[in-house]
Amino acid sequence: MIRVTLISAAALVGAMGAYAGEKSTFADLDTNADGYISASEFIAHKTADGKYTQEEATDKFTAIAGDDGQISEADWNAAMEAAADKADVATGETTW
Repeated sequence: MIRVTLISAAALVGAMGAYAGEKSTFADLDTNADGYISASEFIAHKTADGKYTQEEATDKFTAIAGDDGQISEADWNAAMEAAADKADVATGETTW
């Protein structure tokens, strides 16, 4: 009985850790699957959990989308790479 409890607890902790580290993918935000993330898709996703205000999400969208007013997968990948580079600088870690 103790063995089952310990295994269950370990599985739960592992699942919680995996969920906490999950990052949103382009497909998560492109809810209509048209190949672009619109302002409304982006803002809805960013404000859903209360982490960002509408204004903060709008500013973030504008920074990523640029002049065309939508986020392509290339825009998304560039933004994710820039964020990862920024995190590496902040922590002093390097990735080779």
